[in-house]
Amino acid sequence: MRRLRSVLAVALLTAALAPVTTAAAVDQGKGTPGYCQDATGVTVVVDFHELGGDPIVRCAPGEQASGLSALQNAGFELTGSQRWGLATLCRIEGKPGPEAEGCADYPPVTAYWSYWQAPDGGNWAFAQSGVQDSKPQAGSFEGWSFAKDKGVDATPAPRLAPVRQPGSSGVTPGGVAWTGGEALPAPQDAGFPWGAVLGGAAVLLVGAAAGITVYRRKRSA
Repeated sequence: MRRLRSVLAVALLTAALAPVTTAAAVDQGKGTPGYCQDATGVTVVVDFHELGGDPIVRCAPGEQASGLSALQNAGFELTGSQRWGLATLCRIEGKPGPEAEGCADYPPVTAYWSYWQAPDGGNWAFAQSGVQDSKPQAGSFEGWSFAKDKGVDATPAPRLAPVRQPGSSGVTPGGVAWTGGEALPAPQDAGFPWGAVLGGAAVLLVGAAAGITVYRRKRSA
């Protein structure tokens, strides 16, 4: 009995000291990265704005029962408020972090996720119903855009236009990259361009040698 108590005590201490882990970000087993390839799915755009990071574009294939279903079936990690659950989204992909938002109730009006919708090729507009009650149309866009210290009239829409781009390489025409939930590789420092410098020096040396040869020939003539 004494040994069992010791084992339990060690197990509880280990659990208490273990770091709290969160679910993985985008669930690669759900949805597909990038825009939907046709009008049978719903394209979901998440724009972090001041929270940092590139916007993420993913496709929730097939018919979607609600805006919440579209987010979940596109593979996004969601955290609802403690009071209202996923009816009030507090975090998307872990942002904003717990140090900035406790997720107890409604988020403050100075920092929250705004909900947008648009037809393919149309314009972003505020969703007219909640995330659990909305019904995205096939081929349409669902958008989530973080608003920090913005008035109602200045709430930013997602920066990516709601235009389906089948076969996109991952960079929109505006030059904004989406990650699809995977970190983009850091650009490598090319360092000082010694190749260009040495190549230019070689050209100058060849030119100078040719000039000296011509000059000597003229002198000898």
